[in-house]
Amino acid sequence: MFMSRRVTQLALLGITLSLTATVANAAPYPKHVEKNLIAVCEAVKSDSRLRLHRAVKATGFKMRYIHEGLVCNGQDMLTFALTHNASKNAQLIARRINASPSVLTAKR
Repeated sequence: MFMSRRVTQLALLGITLSLTATVANAAPYPKHVEKNLIAVCEAVKSDSRLRLHRAVKATGFKMRYIHEGLVCNGQDMLTFALTHNASKNAQLIARRINASPSVLTAKR
C-alpha cells in the first residue's frame, strides 16, 4: 500500500511539473530581453565582431545557447550571417558553436 501511494504521489508531481512548464513556455518574453535578442540579430547582420560580442554579452547568455534558440528572419544565427555576407561574424559564430568549417562554404 505504501508503494502504491508513493507512485501515485510521484505521478501527480510529474503531471504538475509538466503543466507548470507548459504554462511557463507560453508567457511572452520581457521587453528588455526581446530588445536584446533583436540587437543580436542586427549585430550579426552588421558583420562587426565587436558589435556582436557586445550584443551577446547584453543578453547574459552564451553564444551557443543563443544560437540554439534564436531565430533571425526564420534562420539560425550562422545561416543569417551567411545570407547577409557577414563573413567575419559567421566565422566567429562557427568557432563559438563548434560548427565544422564545411558549414561556412554552404552559402545560398
